Amino acid sequence: MKDIYVAFLSSNYKMSAFIRQFTRYHFSHVALSETPTLEKMYSFARKYKNTPFVGGFVIELPSRYFLSEKKVPVKVCRISLEDGEYDKVMARIASFKQTPDQYKYNYFSALAYWFKRPYRKKDAFICIEFVLYALGVDKFMTIKEFEKTLSDCVVFEGTMDEIVEEKNKLLRTDDFFEKKSMWFMAKNFTKDIVHLAKSPNK
Repeated sequence: MKDIYVAFLSSNYKMSAFIRQFTRYHFSHVALSETPTLEKMYSFARKYKNTPFVGGFVIELPSRYFLSEKKVPVKVCRISLEDGEYDKVMARIASFKQTPDQYKYNYFSALAYWFKRPYRKKDAFICIEFVLYALGVDKFMTIKEFEKTLSDCVVFEGTMDEIVEEKNKLLRTDDFFEKKSMWFMAKNFTKDIVHLAKSPNK
């Protein structure tokens, strides 16, 4: 048996606060990790700190959640899998890591999820869709519904500062903190919307 971890989080970004206000739910994001201390997480989210509308597959470091003194709530659930099933999950994640630019953030689905309706597009995901796909779950669920199914798997519930190791809180070895212009965001967002509009439904 091998373990993989599901992290339910809420960041301090304005977009996350807007989502929480709209859904009236305290978690706005979900990710997968190979470790219970969340040294590295896999999900779909914004690619850069100042570009909320440039998203896609990301390998998240904990440092993106330590941008202010405000504590970030997190719940970590452990899923134990047979070795063969675990290998399948990691193989799916590996395919995203190998060709990250192939996958788009599914803005259409992000809107549809607020009304509890899937809007699946080829090679396009939001965080919950990616996590369910990677785990081999072919079922529509909101973050709230998925959290409920893992109620017996909780290994930690608290804040990020309590679970993340000190050495990882300020580690900035990815491109997340690279500042991008408004023109960069507008250009890429427009390109992704056009791509999604032309992409076939799943």
